[in-house]
Amino acid sequence: MSIDWTLLVEVRERRRTSALEAVARERRAAAESLAAWQQAQAQQQQQVNAKLQHWQATAGALSGGECQVAHLRQAGAWSGALDAQIAQAGEAAAQAGQVHAQRQQVLDASRLKLRAASGELEAAQQMQQRTRTAARRQREQRLDAATEEAAAQAWLSRRARA
Repeated sequence: MSIDWTLLVEVRERRRTSALEAVARERRAAAESLAAWQQAQAQQQQQVNAKLQHWQATAGALSGGECQVAHLRQAGAWSGALDAQIAQAGEAAAQAGQVHAQRQQVLDASRLKLRAASGELEAAQQMQQRTRTAARRQREQRLDAATEEAAAQAWLSRRARA
């Protein structure tokens, strides 16, 4: 039973092409998830900055000398609302980070499959080349043997005539 190396190489090339396409898809998905994660982190930072600005404005108002308990209560309540927004933004950022980590794992797995498919293709191509080289060497040996046989027959024929 002989192996059709050309067919095997074609199959392995298709497998490698498919793996390459999967890596490209997963790379795009990982880039999108990274962008979403970065955006979620930026939104969380905006919330933190809003709280910082709120308290800076409150401190500025209090430095004028007018301090009313109602204003402090209102500032505290608003600060609590900002804390809730910061927590929500933090959770969204954490979830986006988890999604990105999962996408990155899928991308890494796709890259491993691509490396394996590329290795299998290279091995099949090398075996195909070895088989071709061996077949060419065998043809050359047969031709050499046939040439030697023809030369021997011609020599015997000339000798028999002489």
